[in-house]
Amino acid sequence: MWKCPKCKREFAKTKQSHSCVVYPLDKHFENKEEIARPLFNALVKAIEKNIGPIKIESLPCCIHLVSNYTFGGVWAQRNNIKMDFRLDKLIKDKRFIKTISLSKNRFIYYLEIKNQKEIDKKLMSWIKAAYYLNNKATSEK
Repeated sequence: MWKCPKCKREFAKTKQSHSCVVYPLDKHFENKEEIARPLFNALVKAIEKNIGPIKIESLPCCIHLVSNYTFGGVWAQRNNIKMDFRLDKLIKDKRFIKTISLSKNRFIYYLEIKNQKEIDKKLMSWIKAAYYLNNKATSEK
């Protein structure tokens, strides 16, 4: 792992290109505290309970969810939170609002979480696969 001497963020690649801009987490939730913040908190709690520890990196673009690499992103919206994560296989599910093929073995999935019931076993299974995807790729080399 390489740690940026300026912002102290950690990256798998030495001198990884990134922004050192620090953005307060609370700013993502301004005027969105009633729904988005509790959903975000519930998502983080579920990940930590069911998958493993995470670090939150608040950037101007979004909120990164980090294990030993960034495995997901979250955007606070007025009535929900939007999330993305990457997997090494194509999954068809009506919960995905968008799927992008990055390569033969990499897909990025976007979904919206509108209530805490949607933070379920199925979502946790996808997030768990994303959480460990970088470790899987490393162990396969």
